[in-house]
Amino acid sequence: MGFFRVLTSGDLQQILLYLLTMCLMLFFIMPVHECAHGLMAKVLGDDTAERAGRLTLNPMAHLNLYGALFMFFFGFGWAEPVPVNPVRFNNQKRRQGYMALVAFAGPLSNLIMAVLGMLIYRGGLCFEMNEAFYESFTFVMLRIVILNIGLAVFNLLPIMPLDGSKILNWIMPDKIMYNIENFLHKINPIVYIVIFYAFINLLSGPLSAVQYSLFYGLFSGVDSLFDALGLRISQSVISLLMGV
Repeated sequence: MGFFRVLTSGDLQQILLYLLTMCLMLFFIMPVHECAHGLMAKVLGDDTAERAGRLTLNPMAHLNLYGALFMFFFGFGWAEPVPVNPVRFNNQKRRQGYMALVAFAGPLSNLIMAVLGMLIYRGGLCFEMNEAFYESFTFVMLRIVILNIGLAVFNLLPIMPLDGSKILNWIMPDKIMYNIENFLHKINPIVYIVIFYAFINLLSGPLSAVQYSLFYGLFSGVDSLFDALGLRISQSVISLLMGV
């Protein structure tokens, strides 16, 4: 959902929600995602990202102007890619596998943040809270969980330049990947962005289904864990949930 569609709805709450979502993505979630790529590369022997000042959670180090504008106006975008030099990996015989690990580190960081967010959310429900605090706490924490799950699922799609394409590159034969990359490099970047956007729109339904399945599965698992530990939801929260 893009900004213009939200703006024309005239719903102030929706507009504020959209702005909060963009801020979370650009200044918190995406910096963690990019930093995870660089950190994994360093573990595998490549310190290029560190030398470029990219092993930081400072959002300005990862901000890409065009990616931020696309994120704001069209609902999807990108950060500045973390530089990786495969030649510097410790084991050159495993170069493609290491690149796949570097690529997977980003989505993995999002899944970890989603789990941590859900743990904090469920843990917070054990404490007494008033309605205003409960609504704000629930709104922010669940938004963080949903956004991280969404970014992880989206980036694992095997489409260039998403992280999933680098994992696919490790699995598929070199000749096939070379032909695919050679074909894509011949396409005009603007044309490719239009095709990419149209393709993602076609997949929006299945992607949403996967994201919400993961969300409710995570919520159910974390809730069961807290119940098993005897950490029950507080009476004030139960009253709010029941509308009492």
